[in-house]
Amino acid sequence: MKKNIRIRGHYGLTLVELMLALALSLMILGGAISVFMGSKESFRMEEEVSVLQENYRFIADRLTKELSLVGYSGCAFSYQDNTPNIFSTITDSPVQVIQGIEGGADPDSLTITFALPETGIPVLDIQTAVCETCDIPVSKELPLFIALADNFTSGSPVPVRLLVSNCREADYFLVTGTHEEDFDLDGDGSPDITGGMIEHDVGPEVGGIENLVPLTEVYGRATEEAALVYEMMTVTYEIDDVAVGGSRGLYEQRNGGARQLIFENVTDFQVLYGIDSATSEDGNADMYVDWDNALRPSDITSLRINLTMLLGQQAGTDITREYSFTVKLRNMGLDT
Repeated sequence: MKKNIRIRGHYGLTLVELMLALALSLMILGGAISVFMGSKESFRMEEEVSVLQENYRFIADRLTKELSLVGYSGCAFSYQDNTPNIFSTITDSPVQVIQGIEGGADPDSLTITFALPETGIPVLDIQTAVCETCDIPVSKELPLFIALADNFTSGSPVPVRLLVSNCREADYFLVTGTHEEDFDLDGDGSPDITGGMIEHDVGPEVGGIENLVPLTEVYGRATEEAALVYEMMTVTYEIDDVAVGGSRGLYEQRNGGARQLIFENVTDFQVLYGIDSATSEDGNADMYVDWDNALRPSDITSLRINLTMLLGQQAGTDITREYSFTVKLRNMGLDT
């Protein structure tokens, strides 16, 4: 007898099942893409923050090196007579070694003056007790004298301002020329030293600038403290939002020259001044105030710099980060 055998049929997915499967797959894929994009955005943001922090460290290191030199004038304190000033023969009034401009809601501006320690060259101890010309004798082989001599033989000398300092006084002056001179120290008629003289005569103009008064004393007497001559540096730091040269950021201006970009995308520069109060004077800051409230600049012992840096934009709005660092002013803050 034959038996009828039925083979069960195999059915495929229905359209509804297929659409449901596709929908679930798209949801899972969409979630995965969302997680991936979020991770990618988070990684990009972390990378940009890392770069921004590296840029901040560059700015902080650079400014710290210079700001810590505020008022440096060799071994002569710049804040003699309770003022953070250096005597100037050019204006007959002291050079203020630190000067702020309070911007309020706008960025601040800061100007500092200091002698460059690495440029110090010794003054030869050969002057007599009577100062007729008050020129400063130095070795004519030293790089500073060579550079000055080249400046005055170029035809149109650029005004150069230097600092001469011993352990009691420091004078800021304009160089009016250089010349070589032989010095007969033992009086035998033959030169013992062939040196160079840095001239700072009163009256002659160099680039429209002149010395109005002589130096406060004769530098280089054998009976006085050893003296050195330094190149002087005045630097102004400020924010430029007008995009000079196509970039907005933190700029510096050195010795009245053209402004140079330190770093772009710095949107704010705020300065607070650490004050050492007279009642507990120990060289450390007891409070931080803005420039308008720093009543006695001689009491400024440190600077607190606050920077706002642009990270990027989101929906047309700037995303920024704020950073702060403090610099000790080693040449300021203790009255003499």
